Amino acid sequence: MYKKILVPLDGSKNSIKALDTAIEMSKIFKAEIVVLSVVDNTKLGYEPLPAEIYEGLESNAKKVVEYGRDRVWNQGLTINGVVEKGNPKQVIIDYAQKNSIDLIVIGKSGMNALNQLVIGSTTASIVRNANTQVLVVNA
Repeated sequence: MYKKILVPLDGSKNSIKALDTAIEMSKIFKAEIVVLSVVDNTKLGYEPLPAEIYEGLESNAKKVVEYGRDRVWNQGLTINGVVEKGNPKQVIIDYAQKNSIDLIVIGKSGMNALNQLVIGSTTASIVRNANTQVLVVNA
């Protein structure tokens, strides 16, 4: 039923729980897991953030993907790890469409509390706008 499962990771407890759920589903369906961490390079306000902050965010995103990759490989499963830049809500949806993702497994909430208060939940946006099935996992 599922051949490719996308798991957006931000390092939060909920995103790791979503990864664990995707691992169990992958075992059942023999599906490839794709972990995706998005560096949010959209700016709040008028001034862009300094380059070193973006570099730190990108470095953290790579570490999160490596952690996810190791967690999946330790289970003997197939995985692809990706770091993208942009608005996480749009990048996740676009990545799923362009890469024939069958299922997005996402945590109920992530690390960015400000995003939830000011802009709205990334998870809610994915559920509303994705053209593929979405499984929301609560830690």
